Amino acid sequence: MPTPDYLPQRGSTAVFSGPWLRYEPVHGSHRYYQGYTATVIGRWNGTFELSIDAQAVAALARTLDEMAEYVGGDWRTVNFDGRVLTIARPLSLGGGVHLVEPTAGRYRIGWGLSWLPVDPGRCDRVVGHA
Repeated sequence: MPTPDYLPQRGSTAVFSGPWLRYEPVHGSHRYYQGYTATVIGRWNGTFELSIDAQAVAALARTLDEMAEYVGGDWRTVNFDGRVLTIARPLSLGGGVHLVEPTAGRYRIGWGLSWLPVDPGRCDRVVGHA
């Protein structure tokens, strides 16, 4: 499991990615397919909760959709219609659908996933604004 490059405090802005977006082009050196500029709004169950803008939400939803296609299309859990972010929680986490609307133009994400603050230079692409 990768470790964070640094530990930003609540209210600070950083670039975050997830282990599911990590790859190793050269043995011992890992990169991230995509990073998201986010503001730390807290922690929940030991993981970061973040605030991201609509550009980052749209990119995140597209990336997760592409990954679902790659692995067989059976784990689509996130959708973004340009205004509302829809997260379908797996049955192992209680099931159900969670709708996230923006607050001051920003979306709260985290979902108990292991988001990691990463060096933007290790991302192929960084999306979103503070």
